[in-house]
Amino acid sequence: MSSSTPAPAGAGSFRSAGWTPRLVLSLISLLCLVESSAFANIATTTAVPRIIGHFNTTQGGWLVTVTSLAGAASSPLFGKLADVHGKRRVILSTLVLGGLGELIAAAAPSFGVMIVGHVLIGALTALLFLCYSLIRDVYPKKLVPFAASVSVTGLGLLLIGAPFLIGALIDHYGFRSVYVFNLAWLVVMGAVLVLTTPETKVRQPARMDLLGVLLLSGGVTLILLPVSKGAEWGWGSARVIGLLIGGVVVLGAYVFAALRTREPVLDLRVLSRRTVLFGVLGGGMGNGLAPVISTLLALLAMTPRQLGGTYGLGYSASKYAFVTAPFAFASVVAGVVVGLVVWRVGPRLLMYLGLALFSVGALVLMSAHDTVGKLLAACAIAGLGSGLAVGAMPNLVMAGTSVSEQGSMSSAGGLSAGLVGAIMSTSVFAIMTPTAKSPAPGVLIYGDSGITTALLTVAAVAFASLLIGVIFLRPRDGGVAEKQVVAPVEDAALPA
Repeated sequence: MSSSTPAPAGAGSFRSAGWTPRLVLSLISLLCLVESSAFANIATTTAVPRIIGHFNTTQGGWLVTVTSLAGAASSPLFGKLADVHGKRRVILSTLVLGGLGELIAAAAPSFGVMIVGHVLIGALTALLFLCYSLIRDVYPKKLVPFAASVSVTGLGLLLIGAPFLIGALIDHYGFRSVYVFNLAWLVVMGAVLVLTTPETKVRQPARMDLLGVLLLSGGVTLILLPVSKGAEWGWGSARVIGLLIGGVVVLGAYVFAALRTREPVLDLRVLSRRTVLFGVLGGGMGNGLAPVISTLLALLAMTPRQLGGTYGLGYSASKYAFVTAPFAFASVVAGVVVGLVVWRVGPRLLMYLGLALFSVGALVLMSAHDTVGKLLAACAIAGLGSGLAVGAMPNLVMAGTSVSEQGSMSSAGGLSAGLVGAIMSTSVFAIMTPTAKSPAPGVLIYGDSGITTALLTVAAVAFASLLIGVIFLRPRDGGVAEKQVVAPVEDAALPA
């Protein structure tokens, strides 16, 4: 936090130079809250078969879709509210909304009510970006690069055990138990956050741009909805084309209004800065492409070889967790590496390296996915790439924005990740569907050629983002300013 910002009362030990027990607990609470969003996604995906069986519905995919839509559409709103009312307060507000969603889903008497719960759970998406934004404001400056980088990747290691925990909960206590568990997680970590982490004093007084909120969230929803359901509705159907056109028109109206509004909910003038735009784009790729790789990896690992033909390990859901471990572990390691070396090399070089490694990992998985050893190697490379990209993102955003702008700009990464994830996940299935076959009733197997083409597309998108950063979004000063922002500083201990 800048020296002009007064320290919160009683925060002397918290703001002292170096790590303290209170500071460590604060970081742990923020890390665990970030993981709650990822846990919710894994839990939902794992529980879908039980849910659709319980409610006798074929629309289980909507649980994932509405969570993604709500998260992407609400991120700019939460970012703006954080600038106006304080980041910790907005984090706690998202916990209330997400916790209410978990409670509704746990007690839902019908599938429609379950959908409502998942809309509210989508609010947890904002935690990924608001948490590191709060870190910037209240942590000692010399610890900010490390803490911000680790906050978005550092506890991914916990998710190695998530499939085992989720499977045990569902098998012994039913699908509703995973929602109860995440609700308890949010309550406990929210309490630790309140006890250990002060609210930022940074404020950006502004009127809420309600028209901008409606136009931006409406436009994003209108685009993501047909992208998510295009394969089911038909890409050439009037419903898909009409919604896509409507979304583009509404977003165009937002651009027109935002450039003429003094305080828009998402400031396009700030987003157009090269450093900020590259951070949002690269971080969105690191966040949004990771679940796409995981989905394709699940197909490769869990399909029986006799059905997949040239691929397939036939793993169970529990055994599959051992395959995903290298990806999660490598992502954790990469996040720590970013925190340790970002002040030496700058966040841009680490983002370049992350996007390059992610592309290489996807290519390795594309060309060699018939044995467990090859899958593990590809996962480790892609995991390093994802962790580097995600870890570099907050440092790039911080380097390109003032303290008062950072809440809204950091949450732009949530919008980017939601868009990338929804568009790419739908695109890869659209690529694979023509190669699909049904060797038995209720069984659908994708052809190796379709999976290979999908992985090539993922690699190409990651590499294209790298080229955009190198060619079009390179800073005019060669990145000097970006390195200066994350350079280590000495914090004088503040009086208690």
